[in-house]
Amino acid sequence: MVQGEKVRAAAAAASANAIETHGLSRRFGATEAVVDLDLIVPRGSVFGFIGPNGAGKTTTIKMLLGLLRPTAGGGAVLGHDLATQNIAARARIGYVAENADLYGYMRVREIIAFTRGLYPRWDDALVSRYLDLFGLPRDRRVKALSKGMKAQLALILALGPQPELLILDEPTSGMDPLARKQFLSTILQEVAAAGQTVFMSSHILGDVERVADHVGLLNRGRLVLAGSLDQIKENVKKIRVVFAGEAPADLERWPGVRTVAREGRGFLISVESRLDEVRGRLEALNPSYLEAVDMSLEEIFVDYAGGERLALA
Repeated sequence: MVQGEKVRAAAAAASANAIETHGLSRRFGATEAVVDLDLIVPRGSVFGFIGPNGAGKTTTIKMLLGLLRPTAGGGAVLGHDLATQNIAARARIGYVAENADLYGYMRVREIIAFTRGLYPRWDDALVSRYLDLFGLPRDRRVKALSKGMKAQLALILALGPQPELLILDEPTSGMDPLARKQFLSTILQEVAAAGQTVFMSSHILGDVERVADHVGLLNRGRLVLAGSLDQIKENVKKIRVVFAGEAPADLERWPGVRTVAREGRGFLISVESRLDEVRGRLEALNPSYLEAVDMSLEEIFVDYAGGERLALA
């Protein structure tokens, strides 16, 4: 290995984040699919990349994989620069596309053997265990599998090479509830426990809440919120308040207050990061009623994305 390659390999290994982007953007003609995306995905995390259909999630993934060139900006995946080292990065990534296009004429065991030959390392024991776990028949042709079974097979093929990063694009779309639960349990208990990073795009928030420890909320190509899921839920709340007299005229301009909505005789206030400060100021006004309300991930997204509703199945 030449000196330059050694330096790049060391930098890739030392990077604390599996994915970093800076101003990453992609246009299709006049349409802005992804706009100034600054994204950080820590190594070892399960990152839920959520947003409604058409938000730009798949476009982002294709740029991360080097399948689409950014219009502007850049970044790194596993320490490899998107513009110059995407081939090196892809050798360390497992990818499951929505509606994965598998060779339907092959039998399950044949497509596994074919895929094994494409990689320098392959974990036969892990693949066999997942086949048994999902109950996939080795001699059945791929075209005869259900949609859920095809998604499970695609996951197995992605995990066989022992990738450092697993990218899943709407992996549970079209699955029945039992298949989805089993699929997600595998991600949480098997993949994440092994220290691999999982980047999962989905518009089904219930799936994300089951497995993710970090989330990024994308809407109309823009990242509207990102970070630790626990921290986001701790920092983003609503306060329901009924004042004994008139509401403060400058309430909407208080630090930490995002929005104020009338609710019957009272108000519903969206608060970000300064819950204690805002609550203290409200309590000083001796309101008739005051309550801090936790928000679900769907409620947080709707609040930030301006009314887009996502599936919580």
